[in-house]
Amino acid sequence: MYFDDSGGDITVTNNIFIDCKKTIRMGHGGNEWRTKQGRFESLIKNIGCDKSPWRDRYPALTSYLADRPQMPRGNLFARNLLVNSPLSETKGVTLENNRSVSQDPGLKDVGISGFIPIPMDQIGLKKQPKERSHMFVRNLLALLLGAVCATAVPVPLQITEVSPVKTEKRGPVAFADFGRAAYGNLKVEFTGEPPAGEVTVRLGEKLTTAGAIDRQPPGSVNYREVKLATKPGQRIYQLTIPPKPFHKGKASVKTPSTIGEVTVFRYAEVEADVPVLFRQLFVHAPFNDDASSFECSDETLNAVWNLCKHTMKATTAFGVYIDGERERIPYEADAYINQLSHYACDLDPRVARATVAHLLAHPTWPTEWSLHMPMMAAADYLATGDTVLAREHYDALKKKLLMDKARADGLLNASAIVDWPAAERDGYNEGVVDPNKKQQVGPMINTVVNAFYYHALNEMTLLARALNKTDDARDFEQKAGQVRESFQRVFFDPSRGLYTDGEGSKHASLHANMFALAFDLVPKDRVAKVADFVQSRGMACSVYGAQYLLEALFAAGKDRYAVELMAAKTKRSWWHMIESGSTMTLEAWDAEFKKNLTWNHAWGAVPANILTRYVLGVRPLAPGYTKLLIAPQPGALAWVRGKVPTPVGPVTLKLENAATFRLEVGLPANARATVILPHRKQNQLLLDGQPVTLNVEVPPGRHVLESR
Repeated sequence: MYFDDSGGDITVTNNIFIDCKKTIRMGHGGNEWRTKQGRFESLIKNIGCDKSPWRDRYPALTSYLADRPQMPRGNLFARNLLVNSPLSETKGVTLENNRSVSQDPGLKDVGISGFIPIPMDQIGLKKQPKERSHMFVRNLLALLLGAVCATAVPVPLQITEVSPVKTEKRGPVAFADFGRAAYGNLKVEFTGEPPAGEVTVRLGEKLTTAGAIDRQPPGSVNYREVKLATKPGQRIYQLTIPPKPFHKGKASVKTPSTIGEVTVFRYAEVEADVPVLFRQLFVHAPFNDDASSFECSDETLNAVWNLCKHTMKATTAFGVYIDGERERIPYEADAYINQLSHYACDLDPRVARATVAHLLAHPTWPTEWSLHMPMMAAADYLATGDTVLAREHYDALKKKLLMDKARADGLLNASAIVDWPAAERDGYNEGVVDPNKKQQVGPMINTVVNAFYYHALNEMTLLARALNKTDDARDFEQKAGQVRESFQRVFFDPSRGLYTDGEGSKHASLHANMFALAFDLVPKDRVAKVADFVQSRGMACSVYGAQYLLEALFAAGKDRYAVELMAAKTKRSWWHMIESGSTMTLEAWDAEFKKNLTWNHAWGAVPANILTRYVLGVRPLAPGYTKLLIAPQPGALAWVRGKVPTPVGPVTLKLENAATFRLEVGLPANARATVILPHRKQNQLLLDGQPVTLNVEVPPGRHVLESR
């Protein structure tokens, strides 16, 4: 690859280099042109890049000459596969997440996070309708040229045919149960001559007590009835599903024309006297079912993991994270939880990155939702080691911090959504709403918004440093420090040892304290009191709030209680979702708490990421998991085993939680881990039989650690 040093900001990604003697070469003609008679400076200045519209569309041009003397910057060589092709550091070119091998690894799984495989099954001459031919060309170019704008590349969707786990002939009705709900269509095959005229087909997520599809399910639980027009001699059909009225709106995400309209269903009924064969046409983004696993001594928790993992795969049908079938709209907080759990199950960043691009173009209204955007970009960077989201959207992400709303002491002046639905706020601010935004509550200087602001500032500090924006990093860090100091002064009530809901408020809610605890805003000498209060409130939050409640409990060392919450069998539990009949997570704990709830809402799949990040304890210490933390917190579970996907390969763990805590760990070749195990009476730690320090550095390979 030839980089001419007369230009910068050249991005080379998602390529395969084979038998290249010199993979990167930097030219030497540019400096002469750059300085010759001031030509470069005069061209830039004549553009007027410090004025609109250039300044607005390309803000980096305003400081281009000052930032880039002589050798250009911003050249990136990332996510490339090098087969028998040497790669060395080259001045002026940043190398990220490339892989060098001596033999062909194949084209399906090259071991590079974010690498888009060449679509071999789509290449070749095919006779297609004109519209589909044009779509194929666009999609193929998007796949192959993904380096131009990685987050704008449409996610290639797949259709998997699923056979029913149960079929029955119930008089004139043929019934099928596919075992799990999915977004998709239905393929119907009549084994004999089909009935003449129209056939009624019913699809749904829920059954009645009589075992038929529920035609009047609660809330927004899905039910569709479709008329299928048959033709003499034609036995195989695919439904034409009409879109719901709400889904025709601009805010709802549409499926590509190559896929067609879909709906979510587990069960199917066809009114026909002729025997029928069924197939569920499950639409989803690429998903490696074998990338992750979790199993433990508690069968309820195993069922919860399976529920959440299936939700991750089944809700990718639109190529971006949506809120559920009722609206099909992406929301920032939903997307962040969805991203964490998706990466815990299969670390393919394409859907998350497409969602970030969508949300930056189509933001939603809650205050804290804006602050989730830097959190998504930072989570992607830590998980993959790739700065693509920060690099492409840095200025937009910076605006999401809402720094213009900060007052002199650093705290943001903005009302909060706190939790959703509104009844899940644990009495926050005694229910007094913001008169200008009635779906949010005050006080205007409140604990929840500022806890998120503090965390988002820290995440933007990480991203700014990764992009060498040292001045911004220093500014974000300074602001975070100011917020932390003001947070203690304004919100902490020393008489109770708790954080109040906001300035002037006497009420101390679960949310005010769990967010402070989750985001490391509670000084060590206050943690015990705050954590005890958080535990005393129980699951007094929504399925969304459960993400931060569980993070807070694990951060405070209350893993026993956190695991109990995930395995609970109360109405406010994941088991209740399962016993209700759903195979994806719900939008709320029950219709009692949200009348219009859906049965396909991914923000309810919190345990997928909590079980891997905290119970198994695998988290990145360096971007891309080149260095990682293994700090299992199994609570009272007798044993746990699992596999966690990382860009450098899977991390496998098997632990026995007894008088001696025993951990078998398998680390990929390019990873090193800091392992922290629960203390036992002797306060002794062994690595492969040899005594070591309590926080031990573990090299790649398979190892056994024991805490005695």
